Amino acid sequence: MAKHVTLRDIAKVAGVHFTTAGLALRNDPRVIPATAAKVQAAARELGYTHDAMLSALSAYRHRNTRKFAGVIAYVVTYAPDALTSNITEQTVVEAATAQALSLNFQLESFQINAPGMTGERMSRLLRARGIQGVILSPRLPTPGPMPDLDWPHFSPVALGFSITNLTIHRVCTYHTHNMRLCLGQMRAHGYRRVGLVLPREIYERSRGHVLGAYMAEQCLLPDDERVAPLFLPSAQITKAAVGKWLRDQRIDGVILSAMPLEVLQFIRELGYGVPDEMGVALISLFGKTAHLAGIDERMRLLGEGAVDAVVAMISRNEKGLPVHPHYTLIEGSWVERPSVRPLPA
Repeated sequence: MAKHVTLRDIAKVAGVHFTTAGLALRNDPRVIPATAAKVQAAARELGYTHDAMLSALSAYRHRNTRKFAGVIAYVVTYAPDALTSNITEQTVVEAATAQALSLNFQLESFQINAPGMTGERMSRLLRARGIQGVILSPRLPTPGPMPDLDWPHFSPVALGFSITNLTIHRVCTYHTHNMRLCLGQMRAHGYRRVGLVLPREIYERSRGHVLGAYMAEQCLLPDDERVAPLFLPSAQITKAAVGKWLRDQRIDGVILSAMPLEVLQFIRELGYGVPDEMGVALISLFGKTAHLAGIDERMRLLGEGAVDAVVAMISRNEKGLPVHPHYTLIEGSWVERPSVRPLPA
């Protein structure tokens, strides 16, 4: 059995005190860069692996002293300035950061598709920093694969379904619950022929759950209340296409999954009064949609849940991609707003 490499071993090779070695491996600013580089080189030479499980256990035992347990990597596919315009992702990051701090961890962002960055290079960077916990943020702007990291060294969790190439534990919006809730609320408000506008790009981001739940609910309705969705690429969701669909399907209520302000404007320009003639709800409230009824996907819980899942993996020293991944689903809640009629007395 290979000998377990300790801080004292690293300190001996680097010619420093073992406490200095520990600080250098955590990139503590009190250690001068040259010494830190020497210690980290010694750690790589000896094959040192940071035991995040022991750090987390120590943090738990001494939780009243707020001892630092480590860094959790938040791996993103967008440039840092994109965060300022994406309120949904901003909310997730803020919640994850606060939850990590409450558990004595620090959340730090790493851009996997930055110029010159590769999965192999990021793996070396994270390992050199002693980072075990990894949260993969949703792929932006479109779903797709994530570059491979050296997974056996990390405890990874993905947010949502938009990363398409990994078998991985995930924390996700509970799209099926949210669609059933939204349809039920629209019917409770008196709308009987409720349609769904779904750009095809959203289908992959939700792994088909939004459309699947909608179609399943249609099967439970009387024949004269079933409505076919408007399911087209976003570029083809025009005012003309929306108008024809509303007329052909005799719709009196619309659930939007994307392009909310554009489609709402189409509906009004086509002469429908909102909410009396046409109720409008959004399956995912976000951004500048404060006047629309719909589903609050509770993004703060999504960020908190991802951190909780990663810390739990670290505490079990569970690393690598699982054979049988677990899914944590976050239920949304209905938000009452004036884009739908008031509930009947």
